[in-house]
Amino acid sequence: MKYIHYIGLLGVCLPSYLLAQTTGFSVSPGSEIKGAPIGNSSGWIEPFKFIGNAEKAPEENAPKRAPALQKIVDLNAAGDYHAAGTEGLALMATQSVDEELQLIIANSLAWTGRVKQAVPAYQGLSKGKFANAANVGMANINSWRGRHDLALPLYQTVLANDPTNADALEGFDLASRELSPRTTWGVMGSSDSSELKRTMATLNHRWRDDSGANIFEVEIAGMKDWLPTAMANQQEVTLRYQSLDLALKPSLELNMPTKLNRSLYATGRVKFFDEQLTVGAGRVNWGKMSVNPIASINDLSAIYLGANATQSFALGSVQGRIDYYGVSDGNSIISHSLNFNSAWRPLGSNFKPFAGIEGRSASASAKTYWSPVNGSGTAYAGILAEWGAAEWNLFGSAQLGLPLYGDAGNSWSVSAGGKHWLTSDIALNVNLWSMASWRENSAYRAQSANVSLEKLWR
Repeated sequence: MKYIHYIGLLGVCLPSYLLAQTTGFSVSPGSEIKGAPIGNSSGWIEPFKFIGNAEKAPEENAPKRAPALQKIVDLNAAGDYHAAGTEGLALMATQSVDEELQLIIANSLAWTGRVKQAVPAYQGLSKGKFANAANVGMANINSWRGRHDLALPLYQTVLANDPTNADALEGFDLASRELSPRTTWGVMGSSDSSELKRTMATLNHRWRDDSGANIFEVEIAGMKDWLPTAMANQQEVTLRYQSLDLALKPSLELNMPTKLNRSLYATGRVKFFDEQLTVGAGRVNWGKMSVNPIASINDLSAIYLGANATQSFALGSVQGRIDYYGVSDGNSIISHSLNFNSAWRPLGSNFKPFAGIEGRSASASAKTYWSPVNGSGTAYAGILAEWGAAEWNLFGSAQLGLPLYGDAGNSWSVSAGGKHWLTSDIALNVNLWSMASWRENSAYRAQSANVSLEKLWR
């Protein structure tokens, strides 16, 4: 497919999620606090944006253009989509361009992740000889944004005009897949250098209403946390809901353990500024998040407040996050990060450099979860590699970190995994992760493995 290779949700979100785990703080209330990730599926991560291969211009007999306009065509043909999009966007702001060149600019913008700028360029081509290509581009953008309910009708429109359109056929299949009800069985295991271990099994069912804009999930899980001195078995039921059509795109998660501490936990989130800012609040199961049996036995909970903001620029995208947890033992935890995903691709379109800073602080020291009273701050840099097609995807990531302040030390993190559709309706997911850092005045290691089987019902 020339315009996108869409990656399934688990295969995409996990590598980005793991990149933030070098110092062990959470990306969302469902993430781990000390130890390896626990496999929560409620976090939202930007989808993978595929940079297309260089291709021949849509029209064989292209019109003769002024040198500045022809340069855009040449950049596109050479595969320099970032420059083609940047210079093309500047030209469109000062002069009119022919429809073929407008499509080239729109594709270049979309393929390099600048979808906000690509949308009006595609919309200007919704009628005419390039309408099919523009509608495919718009549909792909909706898929990247998680709006498969909006993408599907656009693919159908293209196929009504051109039943053999390969891009629309693939996009239609992928969007249909994402809109289908699904059941996922998963198992995971994690351990760290404090001899803390967790095993976990989950059964999740997700579906949408007839509009496709309201997403529902029911999940049951059982987990066992183990230390040489304590053990805790937990079971829980979780309900999730998200509206993609309502203002602020609200989402809600309700969670209730059915063993140990039977208490209701709830977390809600809303989005502002064209989904660039997400704000969340709720009450969370700190015993589960701590991945520590003693914390679960002591029935620890926490009040959660958090915000996550994303902004894209010509040079890449920046994501900032801050989370506050008011723990029921009287402690408070603040974690934050700022991550830059570069648009620079020195090793090719599949290899994506990133860098950032992350930190964590606590008001008091606690034995059952990571609580650096002096703070812990790290600067990190690494690379994420992704390959994908309609039936499979693979990823690998690696990063190194250096201490900035407090109790932090040198660190590294690696992850790998992928997703493969064994049949049209059954997929296998595998994710592996390992890290090393410095915590509580000693070297710290953690690792995890996660395997799941996904069944579509359509």
